[in-house]
Amino acid sequence: MSAAELPPSPIERPRLSDTVYGQLLQDIMAGGLAPGDRLATELQLAQRFSVSRPVVREALQRLQTDGVVISRQGSGTYVQRSPSQRVAELTSEYSLHEVLQCLELRLALEELSARLAARNRTEDQLRSIEQTRLALHQVFGQGPQAKEADYAFHRAIAVGSGNPMLVEALDQLADRVKGGMNVTLSLTREASDQRRARVLDEHDRIVHAIRIGDADSAGIAMRYHLDQARNRLLDRHLDR
Repeated sequence: MSAAELPPSPIERPRLSDTVYGQLLQDIMAGGLAPGDRLATELQLAQRFSVSRPVVREALQRLQTDGVVISRQGSGTYVQRSPSQRVAELTSEYSLHEVLQCLELRLALEELSARLAARNRTEDQLRSIEQTRLALHQVFGQGPQAKEADYAFHRAIAVGSGNPMLVEALDQLADRVKGGMNVTLSLTREASDQRRARVLDEHDRIVHAIRIGDADSAGIAMRYHLDQARNRLLDRHLDR
């Protein structure tokens, strides 16, 4: 038997909980389950997918961690928010779960970056942050260019923090960060003028707080921006 004919090793096989998670998420994104709808019981789902209940439980826990479903003791598991089918199309390279995990990490790194940038940035670094903000405004609706401009903006803030380890951490995540940005920017580009204006305003508020040296406001503005990116990703009805 040649190497090409060898069966995949166990590490290459998707976990059963990944398969259940993906199918349930697809059901929700396709509109088969709407916010407020109750999912089938663990036993029913285990029978549907021919897996054990612990496998189903793990998949449901991931959906709950992602903010898609909510568990109510004694009542069951309910759909909390419904991403659009477009999200499924845009998360082919990185899964929705991976995009959300990257956003969680960015929340920790970039809130700190914004706070430190408000305290430590030099005038040259502030000009760079301002320039990347303007560049993002100019290419906001232009696909790949917007993704690169958005990353440059967030990286400029990390540079302005004065902590090179924050820049290094962001650079290590660059591909994943840009992948997530591509998803959220694509959704925004296809949404209402109101939504596009709000996203740009979120960037402007971060810059304003850094400009005036208000570390608390800068951190809050960055956290709000990334929280809203997560919310827009998960809720098809938000700010359309």
